[in-house]
Amino acid sequence: MPLYEFECRTCRERFEDLVRATDADLAVQCPACGAKDAVRLLSAPAISTGSSGGHTSSGSCGGHGGFS
Repeated sequence: MPLYEFECRTCRERFEDLVRATDADLAVQCPACGAKDAVRLLSAPAISTGSSGGHTSSGSCGGHGGFS
C-alpha cells in the first residue's frame, strides 16, 4: 500500500496515511480533529539510481554511517 501525505482542510494538520489504490478516492479522516475533509498532497517521487551495491557515503560523516 502506498503512503500518502494529506492536509486537513478543517484544521490544516498534515499527516501521512497508508491508502490502498482502490480506496484512493475515499475520504480520509484527520487524526487531529476527526474531520473527513483531507486532501492528498503532491509528494516528490522516490528516485532509484539502479545500482545494486546499496548506499554509499560521500565521506561527509567519515563513511561510518553513524554518529561520532
